Amino acid sequence: MARIEDLSPEQREAMYFFAMDLLPTEPITVVDPEDTFLLMGGLKLGIPQETRRESFEAVKQDAAARRRVILEILTEKGGMTAREVSSELFRRGITPTDERNFAAPRLTELKKAGKIVVVGKKQCAYSGRNVAVWAVRR
Repeated sequence: MARIEDLSPEQREAMYFFAMDLLPTEPITVVDPEDTFLLMGGLKLGIPQETRRESFEAVKQDAAARRRVILEILTEKGGMTAREVSSELFRRGITPTDERNFAAPRLTELKKAGKIVVVGKKQCAYSGRNVAVWAVRR
């Protein structure tokens, strides 16, 4: 790859004009769709902002409840993979499917909080890959 210092003055000038052709000639207007709602009808809070905040609060409460249940499951059953925990959450009617992503983020959060640890690995029955086995920290 050539460095700019290695180019001749003519090549540098050509690069400059090439780069100038790539730049827009008129100002760019950036429109935030959420601000559009603020302009319409004088709303104090845009609908997307309001629904996003509502969703965040619901997820925050749901995540805390799910962490408690996951700790309960790991205490009862011992070491489990994320997929096994997800299957147990589904079996208990807590999640709509046994998708591992219902448990995996909560397991990471619990690990960061020092509540659980990785105690080993084993081959996942679903994917055939080696995965972490989680357990409550003793």
